[in-house]
Amino acid sequence: MSAEMVHTVSPDGPFTSISLAIESAKNGDIIEVNSGTYNEHVIVDKTLNLVGINQPKIDGGGKGTVVLIKAPDVTFKGFHVSGSGESLSVEDTGIVLDSAQGSIIEDNSLDDVLFGIYLKKSSGTIIRNNNIVGKDLPIAVRGDGIRLWYSSDTKILNNTITRARDLVMWWSGDTLVKGNKIEKGRYGLHYMYSNNNVFEDNLFSENYVGGFLMYSNNIKFQNNIFARNQGPATGYGIGFKDLDDIVAKENLFVDNRIGLYMDNSPHSVDSWNTLEDNVIAFNDIGISFMPSIERNIIVSNSFVDNAEQVEVRGGGTLAGNNWFTNGRGNYWSDYVGYDENNDGIGEIPYKSESLFESLIDSYPNLRVFVFSPVAQAIELASDAFPVIKPEPKVTDNYPLMNYKIPQRYEAEEKGFSYKLFVVSLLMVLIPSISYVFIKRKI
Repeated sequence: MSAEMVHTVSPDGPFTSISLAIESAKNGDIIEVNSGTYNEHVIVDKTLNLVGINQPKIDGGGKGTVVLIKAPDVTFKGFHVSGSGESLSVEDTGIVLDSAQGSIIEDNSLDDVLFGIYLKKSSGTIIRNNNIVGKDLPIAVRGDGIRLWYSSDTKILNNTITRARDLVMWWSGDTLVKGNKIEKGRYGLHYMYSNNNVFEDNLFSENYVGGFLMYSNNIKFQNNIFARNQGPATGYGIGFKDLDDIVAKENLFVDNRIGLYMDNSPHSVDSWNTLEDNVIAFNDIGISFMPSIERNIIVSNSFVDNAEQVEVRGGGTLAGNNWFTNGRGNYWSDYVGYDENNDGIGEIPYKSESLFESLIDSYPNLRVFVFSPVAQAIELASDAFPVIKPEPKVTDNYPLMNYKIPQRYEAEEKGFSYKLFVVSLLMVLIPSISYVFIKRKI
């Protein structure tokens, strides 16, 4: 077996073109590309290790796809990729992997690209430590930051995606998405027909929608932040549609229009979803359900100062869900009960039975009156005449007296947590700003 060869590319040679070096190389060889700008479109059709030194730039000149990898087990590392075309119909992309199973794409910087990194039938790939900035285009005509198409068993780790459209996963199961930052896009995560995936330690912020997942099962969410996703008519931190056996634990949903949105989830009659130890704070609506949804376990979560803690679209109750288990429910910032024996559990049930909330659930256009005297008058009437008080949307028999911040956001004993500081600052500033705004309006 012959030893691998190293081929050097630089503006001064021996190769001045990456494409010419690939043409001369054999499977298993290494191509080292030195700093400089290479105005070319690169096709990698052999199993090679391409390594950029001091981040050389590959510039596509605003046309087509810049780098196309169509061989398995390729490493593409340390490059600056820029200047793809702008055609959505042909999916102009910074880096495309087509039947390139087992490849590694890491430590690259991509900008001025329509699509960022696109995997087609390239299972077992690692996408790690890349920074992707899309083209400065209207959001509807941008491409996706990362797209997976029939590419299972993939790892998407520690990437940053800004000003792209979505992170898309279709028919791509058994995948780990961890440590990514996705902001200023349309859907931070756009997802369907992909089972057995894990999402950990990601930040989805300032998108139209933090994430929307459909038609999948056995998905785990843990330690993710969904913040300031405020798209018009949507603005979900995350939305679940027709999802089975989902576990969402220790996530933070802050300052979204709707923290969590649930539509026909779970879908199967023998399936249950679990929402546990999440913080759902300062959203317009904490959690929104389509009517008749059942079989969700919602326990040990902290519902903190959402304008409406729980919405049932079209009205109704959520009796088929478990809002407490084993003598523990959730924390509700609007709970007015007491804890007589100091065990951390309220002595009387929490009931979400606001007449005005029931009206806006059935007639959403009334939401413009949320902070108005009209809403206050309706609630006073409901208290004065209990006969008109609606059935509780939610009854939590064991409400918690204290909210809980997930451990990863807490300061270490002798250290400082930046994320906890930000969360704490939000907890102080958002109510204060809202109060000043309302007082001025009145």
